[in-house]
Amino acid sequence: MNIENIIGKFTSVIISHKIKTLTLSLVLILFATSGVRFLETPAGYRSFVENDQQNYQDILNIEEKYGTIDTLTFVIKPKSGEIFQKDVLNVIDELTELSWKAPYSSRVSSLTNYQYTKVDGDDINISDFISDIDSLTEKELLNLKSLALKEKNIVNFILSKSSKVSFVNITLDVPIGTDFIEAITFAEAQKRLFNEKNPDIFVTVAGSARFSQNFQETAQSDATNMYPAFLVLIIILSYVLLRSVSASLLSLTIIFLSILPSMGAAGWLEYQVLPPLIIAPIIILTIALAHAIHILSIALANMNEGMQKDRAIIESIKINFIPVFLTSFTTAVGIAGVNFGNIPAFSEMANAVVFGSAFSFLLSVTVLPALFMIVPVKSQDKHNSILPILNALGNFVFKFKNYIILIISFLTVFLISLIPSLYFDDDFDSFFDRVDDWVEVKNIVNEEFGSSFFIFANMDSGEVDGITDPNYLRKLDDFATWLESQDEVVTVATVADVIKTLNKNMNEGSDEFYSIPSNKSLNAQYFLMYEFSVPYGMDLKDQMTADKSESRLLIRLNNFTSIQSRDFHQRTKDWIKDNLGSYQSDGIAGIPIMFPYVYQENTNGLLRGLIFSFGIIIIVIGITLRSIRFGLISVVPNIVPFILAYGVLSIFTKIVTFSHTVAILIAIGLVVDATIHFLTKYKKANLMNLTSYDAIQYCYKYVGYPIIVASVCLFCGFLFLLQSSFQTNFILGGMCALIIIFALIIDLLLLPSILLIFGKK
Repeated sequence: MNIENIIGKFTSVIISHKIKTLTLSLVLILFATSGVRFLETPAGYRSFVENDQQNYQDILNIEEKYGTIDTLTFVIKPKSGEIFQKDVLNVIDELTELSWKAPYSSRVSSLTNYQYTKVDGDDINISDFISDIDSLTEKELLNLKSLALKEKNIVNFILSKSSKVSFVNITLDVPIGTDFIEAITFAEAQKRLFNEKNPDIFVTVAGSARFSQNFQETAQSDATNMYPAFLVLIIILSYVLLRSVSASLLSLTIIFLSILPSMGAAGWLEYQVLPPLIIAPIIILTIALAHAIHILSIALANMNEGMQKDRAIIESIKINFIPVFLTSFTTAVGIAGVNFGNIPAFSEMANAVVFGSAFSFLLSVTVLPALFMIVPVKSQDKHNSILPILNALGNFVFKFKNYIILIISFLTVFLISLIPSLYFDDDFDSFFDRVDDWVEVKNIVNEEFGSSFFIFANMDSGEVDGITDPNYLRKLDDFATWLESQDEVVTVATVADVIKTLNKNMNEGSDEFYSIPSNKSLNAQYFLMYEFSVPYGMDLKDQMTADKSESRLLIRLNNFTSIQSRDFHQRTKDWIKDNLGSYQSDGIAGIPIMFPYVYQENTNGLLRGLIFSFGIIIIVIGITLRSIRFGLISVVPNIVPFILAYGVLSIFTKIVTFSHTVAILIAIGLVVDATIHFLTKYKKANLMNLTSYDAIQYCYKYVGYPIIVASVCLFCGFLFLLQSSFQTNFILGGMCALIIIFALIIDLLLLPSILLIFGKK
């Protein structure tokens, strides 16, 4: 008994026991779907990083010694004038006091509570920089501005050089794995309140916590905005392509029954609801729709030719079982290659799609034929109206096959020549460039401060109280000075600055004493004096360890690309190695340093995944079709679309991001589907001893329409991602859509042309 007969027997059993099939399937689907309740709330940017990633471990090491690096920042910008106005300063002061009440708030830094040191006789006075705001005269305001712009730890930390923007910065002590929603909700409420009360002063929210929470909010926004509209599109597409209300309902049923257990499986595995996972249902939906269309369109065509309903669906399953299985398998293998990367959020998306691909296959060959026999589906002649067009296309390809190969080859070679101009780079700060509110904030902060992100460095003296050693403090100051000389750095703050300021003030404010004292005991006294003089929460615990053996450098950066970040990181490591001597430092750490390495490692991993996935796909095609020749032929239509897409990309940009790389692995598992359907039908035509011409026409007749339908569905699905607020999804969707269109052209023109020349028995 051959495989088609086995499949026919299997389908007959399904039809004969349709109620039992549907009941059992429903039970299993409900069980799988119940896992949705375990989907987790994401922990922001940390969900995009593997726990063992070295640069993330560097961040954790910093946090273990000095507390969290996560911040929430109120950005205050008067709509006219500068910060040093009474009403503006009052807003800053009010926000400062309220910020201590924010959930998880452990430290608040602002212009009004900055600890300013001055000498009072033989004593040193450390107090809030600004107080009793309402009594300040214009002269005093100007004097405060002048003093502020001279303070190294004010300018570019909490006040811009232009004096047009100021920060109230909240350090958050949030347990790792916990989101920032409570703190963000608090901050957003205060933002709205202060903007209503002070229409002439713009208040908004920034900081790493705000950036991190954007992942969750963007995911929710995309789900809310994209899903309903995409559902409408799919309903329309399903009807237009099948021209049957009942058949459309069948396809939609299979679609949703594929999505539900897939997301349930994601829940059972405790995946996180992040923007990448949000696109999984859209990809699954298009895969399931393509499967349903392939099966239903041929079943309807069979009914049009006079077959009984049961025979029509059985024959359609017999024809489509192997291709649908192969396409499900290759789709799963292709997308599973994303797991070779090191971004958990994208691995979770890929695995959800793998589940969806498996469920859509199983449901297409079991539930679909069972439902087909229950639902009153009638034959329709309308959907065959495309057959004359496909027949004409077959004639065109047969007549001009050599020219088609020549033209596409020339275009491919030309675009290949452009690809070397592309280079890998990324900018994590562009994640949310499609979110208007965030872009507005980012533009203000980047223009006035360079960026909203800090990085950190640790310097270890090697002994208790070692940071009071003059040699240590001078080397720490040298480190900060070198950092500030780098183009990537805006400013640096260290405990050495505190010592130099105190030494200057204790020596009548003379600038020549703005230096590190040579006496270790004096330095220790200065630290002790400062610690006892500042209010609660304003000490130096965030800058030095409890035993005073290590201290932290706080570094504000300009905004720069991944390549620049890695270069800066390496330069810093080299400087540390050459200049710190016996003092130890792990180098610099922070979000702007971590993500570029995540991108680099991810890209390298995805390229390995691409080789793996593509190799498996080609081998499987060759084995399934029992033909090395067909396996080799399948390489061409599955490589050329990517060459064309990336060649076109090189015309508009020279930068390839990790999103473009992910797009390759998602697309490769999808574009191969059409190739498989075409080759399986051509193989069958060969077994029927049809001529080359008739074999090609046979392929166009039985798979031309489904291939076009599936490609249109996939194209629309990915094109819909252009609505995403998450820049990565936007790029991924656009790139996949472009690849799929090129793949359709190649499969309808180049593949049959190659088969006519090289596919003969």
